[in-house]
Order: sequence, then C-alpha cells, then structure tokens
Amino acid sequence: MKYIVISLIFIFVSCGTPNKKEKSIIEDEPSKKEVIAIEPVIPDGAVTADFNGNRTPFYSYVQKIDTTKALTTIAFENDQYPVIEIPKTYGVLLDSLKMKGVDRDLLLATVKLKDTSFNKYFLYKLQNDQWKPVVNGFAIHKSNRPDTLRPIVIDPKDSTKVIRYYSVFDMDKSSETGYTWKLLTETIPIEEE
Repeated sequence: MKYIVISLIFIFVSCGTPNKKEKSIIEDEPSKKEVIAIEPVIPDGAVTADFNGNRTPFYSYVQKIDTTKALTTIAFENDQYPVIEIPKTYGVLLDSLKMKGVDRDLLLATVKLKDTSFNKYFLYKLQNDQWKPVVNGFAIHKSNRPDTLRPIVIDPKDSTKVIRYYSVFDMDKSSETGYTWKLLTETIPIEEE
C-alpha cells in the first residue's frame, strides 16, 4: 500500500502542470510585416484629369470660399500650380472637359453667383504652368435650362473652335414681366500654344 500511495503522489506531482516552453530568442524565419498602402485623400468635389497633357493626371479642388469677400479659390494637388481666384462668386462646381483637337483636359468651373437665377461658367487651360482662360466667363439664365444643356462644346465643323451658349436680356412686350432671357450661341477659336 505504501508503494501505491507513493506512486499516486508521484503521478499527481508530475502530471499537475505542463512543462513551460522556452521562447527562442533567435528565430529562423523573419517576422512578416504587412505593408499597408495609404492612398492620398482627395478632397470632396475634387476633379482629377490630365490638365497638363503629359498623361499624368492630378486633381483640382475648391480650396476656399470667402463669402464676405465674394471670392472662391481653386487649388491643385500638392500645390504644384498657382491657385485660381474667381471674384464675385460664392462657390464653384468643378468639372473637366476633354475636347477633340486639344491635347489636354480643360477645367470647367460652374460658379455660384449672388443672383441665383444664373449659372456662370469659366473655362481654363493650363499653359506654361499657368492657368489661362480659354474664353471669357459667360452666364446662362435658369429659364434657359442650363442643368440640361452642355454650356460649351467643340464646333463639329471646326475642331479648333468651341461653341458656347449664353443668355441675353430681351425686351418682350408679350411677356408678363416685359422681358425674357434669350439663349444665344457664339463660336470662338481655341488658342493653341
């Protein structure tokens, strides 16, 4: 019996706790590190296009809207080009236009005016690291449905010219108000470098 009690004590002591595994200080395999690619954050409302014609797109975005000075500022990715400041405006929607016959995308800015009855448009082209207006700014009255109209297009007869739409004040005695807004078009040459 004495041997049984000693055997049981020996079994309980030896089976009670598992052996501790020693951690190896030197490992055979290098630890695997996950590489997480962080994509740049593009601001809301930004437009990405090939504005410089070298097939390297970058984005433009609304940097600041100063409602007290009525000034909207458009900036560009990494501040690589000078900003565009548009006076007498209270915001802007940006878009890019790809036009046949033009080697780069153009920047179309649809600005908000104090008079919300109009949409005003500015078209810019990047030349020699400077933003140049392609045409003077032009406005379309809301009665001429600018939301369904492309305000500027390439002339189908001559790809070196654009056709832009704009509204003019027209006296109309048959109208309740005595006037209407007439939608006109104008063909303008695009200047190349």
